Amino acid sequence: MSKQSPNLSGEPQSLFSRVFIRTANILLRRPKSVLFVVFLVMLVLMSALPRITVDTSAEGFLYEDAEPILRYDVFRDEFGRDEFFVVAITGVDVFDLDFLAKLSDLHQTLEQRLSKLESVESLVNVRSIYGDGDELVAEDLLETLPVNDDELAVLKQRIRSTPAYYDRLINRDETAVTLIVKLVSRIQVGTVDGKAVFENLTEADLYASCDELTEIIEEVKGDFVGANVQMGGTQAVGSYMNTVLQKDFVQFTVVALLMVMMFLWALFRRLSAVFIAISVMVISIISCFSLMVWLGFPMQITSSILPSFLLAVCVGDSVHLLSIFYHYFDKGDSKEKAILHAVEHAGIAVLFTSLTTAAGLLTFAVSDIRPVAGLGLFAAMGSLIAFISTLVLVPVLLQLSKVKRKGTEQGTGDTHHYDSTKMDEGSLVYKFTKACIRLSTSYPKSVVGVAVALMIATMTIVPNIRFAQDSLAWLADDVPIKVAIKTIDKEITGSLPFEIVIDTGEPQGALNPDFLQALDRWVEDIKTEELNGIKVVTAGGLTTLIKETHKAMNGNDAAFYTVPDQQDLIAQELLLVEMDQADDLFQFTDKRFQKTRVTIIMPWVDAVRLSAMEDELVQHYNRSMGDLAQQYPIEITGLIPVFSTMFTAMVNSAAQSYLLAFAVICLMMMVLLRSFVDGFISMLPNLLPIMLVLSYMTIVDIPLDVFNVLIGSIALGLCVDDTVHFMHGFKVAYARSNDTLQAIEDTLLSTGKAMLITTVVLCCGFLTYTLSELKNMQLFGQLTAVCIFMALFADFLIAPALMVLRYGKKDSN
Repeated sequence: MSKQSPNLSGEPQSLFSRVFIRTANILLRRPKSVLFVVFLVMLVLMSALPRITVDTSAEGFLYEDAEPILRYDVFRDEFGRDEFFVVAITGVDVFDLDFLAKLSDLHQTLEQRLSKLESVESLVNVRSIYGDGDELVAEDLLETLPVNDDELAVLKQRIRSTPAYYDRLINRDETAVTLIVKLVSRIQVGTVDGKAVFENLTEADLYASCDELTEIIEEVKGDFVGANVQMGGTQAVGSYMNTVLQKDFVQFTVVALLMVMMFLWALFRRLSAVFIAISVMVISIISCFSLMVWLGFPMQITSSILPSFLLAVCVGDSVHLLSIFYHYFDKGDSKEKAILHAVEHAGIAVLFTSLTTAAGLLTFAVSDIRPVAGLGLFAAMGSLIAFISTLVLVPVLLQLSKVKRKGTEQGTGDTHHYDSTKMDEGSLVYKFTKACIRLSTSYPKSVVGVAVALMIATMTIVPNIRFAQDSLAWLADDVPIKVAIKTIDKEITGSLPFEIVIDTGEPQGALNPDFLQALDRWVEDIKTEELNGIKVVTAGGLTTLIKETHKAMNGNDAAFYTVPDQQDLIAQELLLVEMDQADDLFQFTDKRFQKTRVTIIMPWVDAVRLSAMEDELVQHYNRSMGDLAQQYPIEITGLIPVFSTMFTAMVNSAAQSYLLAFAVICLMMMVLLRSFVDGFISMLPNLLPIMLVLSYMTIVDIPLDVFNVLIGSIALGLCVDDTVHFMHGFKVAYARSNDTLQAIEDTLLSTGKAMLITTVVLCCGFLTYTLSELKNMQLFGQLTAVCIFMALFADFLIAPALMVLRYGKKDSN
């Protein structure tokens, strides 16, 4: 192959253009060798894919070294998981002998068939402590099932005299019960030097257990005729989200792939274009997910949007390169020369669109919210991989493919071809573009003035936007898991546990009577309180067990349902419990009786409210405990701090990433345009659509959540792509003619078509998210698509008007 001159156009070239052309020359000399190297690299990357994991758990939203996660790990080691599945049976007569027998059978089935089970708690095995003469009896409540009315009456009296059973295992109307299912925190994976080695229960184990539980529930529904058997709890929600994630991942990818293929065919009417572009996209997506595994990131709730997002981004790079190649090839240039023309003309614009897209996304990589950081990091990496793949594989695959010319008459050399880079005169798109040119160049001050006024107006609205993080609100009202949780919250108990640990600082310190009595007063008081407007469902801990034991030791007299005044007496009574019901005792305290645990159950609420609830809870404790609060401070752990920390991180991420994305992309535009002023003013057409969308969300009360918070940075990274193509094209055209109006028209009538096509593809790519079952995913897709489409209008109207004001209508020279 003869060496091509890098100066193809006869015009001065930038350093980037020279590098791109020289690189393309090298690639075109040995295309098969390049493909072989790419094949080997892909094999290495793909070897990691079998190890890919999925994590939709609540704690998966934070990094493993985050303080709430570290505290939660310590808590789980000492007391077990605070998360649980809730199996609710509603619409029954609890004190029906036949129902109690079936409840016992279900309880035993769960214990026998759930492979990663730690415990099942229900009326069947809940502790029943009572006195029998001089003896303390501690046994399972239904250790022996009642078989007649007399025995049933004894059971009724025992349940009704134990307040701790209600609002947890049985409702006040005695028409519903729950079974609380907890999985183990750790599983043994081997031994080292004779010592057992444990690892945290994996998400895969959790999802498998959820499947087992679901299967059991479906089997026994027929046994409870006329009743509803439902499953809820935080872990059930996480498992359902995992199912949706996998479904969305496949659905989004397939639909986006078909959509892109149709667009490519409609644009080029060539199989070679479709094959080459799709090959680049698939390689980029596989590389991105392989790197995710190599770097130790799991697939999370945001990962489902990655494939369709990358497909939409990748196609833009390929379209710009392919359209220029076919333009020159159909005019009669050799394949090699047409490829070099494409690399020369499109390379720098594609580079900067990839960099700006990556920059907008990469600003989220420093977020403390792991799914947000992961999406930002790997979407940015995917954009850069797509750029590299495009500049490497498109030339190579074109060189190896059999490409036919279109529109060249044999033997004459005349070319009557369809120019895919130009708009068809008389078409609706052509007329629209001409109208935009006339409006923006005839009334530039009015256009820019309206844009600035809108920007100022949005800046007064957006600060009032609401934040939210309620995964249950993402689901349709008829989704079984949502129905179950709403039913459980309304009729029986709550779904969210506030776990409180009090470290007294010394062995036996948790048995101090003054401390325990003050703690008991607080626990009983908190049951009647509302935290941030949310009613506490129930609360309990070591003091409840102590009071039950003390009452039983005193002839079951309700007057002794108190915490004793003597520490020795408390220790003696708990020793008796330890002998018969050690598991019940040590779920509330440690072996040294240095720490004690209090669990407060709340209904399912938006995670954003949890931070304020934590603050109110601490203040309530401090007021109630008085001077003892300083000696015995509380530590809130479990899932609640994870949720509340996630909200704080989300707010910080939004502000930080938006500002950082603006600064980085603005700087890139200044470098590309070689002008501080041009780079700065070019941001107006990009920021305005984002601010308009955020204003709309504020006005109609669409909150920012873990998905919607991404809109600004993603949209900014994508919206600026069209601005890059316009500004780059304008600068080249203006340098050639010194005529602003002519440069604007030449740019929009040529580059404008590619801008329109890539915008339509991007919008359709984001609209595929409306196929999701999750409402927030649907909104994310709709709002981002609207934002990107508005950005196209801004680049057709505001950007040209800015150039007229900046350079005047025609250079006097």
